[in-house]
Amino acid sequence: MAGSRLDHHSPKYADGIGNFGLSYHLELIKDAERVSAITAALDECLNEDSVHCELGVGTGIFAIYAAKRCRKVYAVERDPAIFRIAQENIDRSGMGSKIELILADASTFIPPEKSDTLLVEMMSVWCINEPQIPVLNHAIKHILKQNGRAIPGRIVNTFELGYYHFDALGVNCKASIPEFSGITKPRIMTTSYVFNEFDFRQNNPERFEHTVPVTSLLSGTINCARLSSLVQLSEGVTFFSTDSLMPQTIIPLQNELEVRAGEPLHFSAAFDVRTNLDDSNFWLE
Repeated sequence: MAGSRLDHHSPKYADGIGNFGLSYHLELIKDAERVSAITAALDECLNEDSVHCELGVGTGIFAIYAAKRCRKVYAVERDPAIFRIAQENIDRSGMGSKIELILADASTFIPPEKSDTLLVEMMSVWCINEPQIPVLNHAIKHILKQNGRAIPGRIVNTFELGYYHFDALGVNCKASIPEFSGITKPRIMTTSYVFNEFDFRQNNPERFEHTVPVTSLLSGTINCARLSSLVQLSEGVTFFSTDSLMPQTIIPLQNELEVRAGEPLHFSAAFDVRTNLDDSNFWLE
């Protein structure tokens, strides 16, 4: 049975591996905006004396790029199938002497030496689906040098409130949906607000329950929020959203409210990282 595009972007964490299909790996390396942003961050952070570590190396594209710009790369991948492809790519690149490819779990891996820089691109909107937070919490303690640089360095989660038609021809289907190309847009009724921020110079909590005061700009019904994440990969490089990675995502609220323009409201969310949007709670008061 074919899955939706959302399934296509979701790793299979139930099997304990967290592996993506090859078609998604191909989509990721062909995403020019994503690739150029990460390579620009590596250019900004690396130097010829750097020891670099990448957790979740995938096809090896960024490990090979980094190896051409630094002294040593520790490249970690847990999925045995994509590990073999990464090894083939590294062997063909001529960078094998500088890259140590390791089949291991990023959440427990400890390298033989600490690194100056660290790339962990396990990103999802609001860091809910992917293990970005627990992996970086581990890495900051056990992998990165005290004054080392993590890529990304910071993620800011934002939201807007509005109205979305979750029905068609009288049939209702309330579910979260990424704004892939071709997906209808919500009617946005507020400005964009910051919900929380992850600073990867320090340990970050893995459970959130938080309320943000908001004001409706328009009168009408609010029944959804649109979630976004602003990713500061390095000081000079920011990534926002593409179809392949972290598309803005519409989520239904647990309740809907009739509001008036200028009315003060409170938006609340409660979620655990490395779970999924459907197990998270979003509501309005």
